[in-house]
Amino acid sequence: MTRILSSDKLDNCVARWRKAGNKVFGPVKKETTSSYAAVESAAEFDLGLILPDRSVKELFFPQTEPMMRYSIKKQAIDTEDFQPPIEKRIIFGVRPCDASGLAIDDPLFGWDYKDDFWFKRRNNSVIITIACTKSDDFCMCTSLKLAPDSTKGADVMLRPLQNGKGWQVEELTDRGREAVKEIADLLQDSAEPTAPNAMVPEKFNLDACVAWLRNPENFESSFWKEISMRCIGCGSCTFLCPTCHCFDFQDEGDTYNGIRRKNWDSCSFALFTMHTSGHNPRSTQSARWRQRIMHKFNYFPGKFNVNSCSGCGRCSRQCPVDMGITETLQAISTLQP
Repeated sequence: MTRILSSDKLDNCVARWRKAGNKVFGPVKKETTSSYAAVESAAEFDLGLILPDRSVKELFFPQTEPMMRYSIKKQAIDTEDFQPPIEKRIIFGVRPCDASGLAIDDPLFGWDYKDDFWFKRRNNSVIITIACTKSDDFCMCTSLKLAPDSTKGADVMLRPLQNGKGWQVEELTDRGREAVKEIADLLQDSAEPTAPNAMVPEKFNLDACVAWLRNPENFESSFWKEISMRCIGCGSCTFLCPTCHCFDFQDEGDTYNGIRRKNWDSCSFALFTMHTSGHNPRSTQSARWRQRIMHKFNYFPGKFNVNSCSGCGRCSRQCPVDMGITETLQAISTLQP
């Protein structure tokens, strides 16, 4: 016997969590775009989405965020740091690839400098994932050695029931157990079987790709120019990616007062590596695309022992010129190391 959460009890769960002082988030569709957003009731969730358009990363690493307020005076510069948020959050209905993305980025944000903004949010958030029972042609989690029911980065895993009327509850962490405890009386014991996981075929040989990327002779390969010919450098693949983390600082204000903000940036942009001298070490789109692939599957795993990709497929799904990581790695896996 296992504990299940009936779908008709979900609204009670949201109310219970909110009453306990949590802000509740989940997949929400507004007009033509879907994302993880705050809700007041379960009716606002769209749990039928294969994957929200925008990743859960935005709740931990916002697209723009104030870091410091400054005031320039005659004899001094006054500064005031913005503090990391401390609100408690329940993030419901996260897809396993998005939760995996958070776990992939954890070592980066705690490497040579511990990013309190990231970890305050991580430590005050409970990630409740729902195993995937359907997928589309862009999903590629299995190609990254993950799965439609991967528990990486999750605090609670929900497995949909075969009858479509709820989920089997699997507690994974202490944070998850505390969140489930708050709704314990809304759960019930049941032997109802769970629905089968989505079938996600492997789309490329990851080991073959990594071997090719690690060969120094392939750094200057003509392949990079050929594969990146269609790329227009829009950056949508990086902004939608659950693991991309590049950012820049910008000062906004007048001569004497302003705010320093942290804003997303992208290795796909021509200005990303532009030096003050005017020299750009990655002046072509092929060099920028090479950097993106090399970073995710060579440099990042070399540093943190994990690929910087969770297989969500958004980079291909939303690309305006129909290219992405999937297509690139499919091509690489056919090349000789």
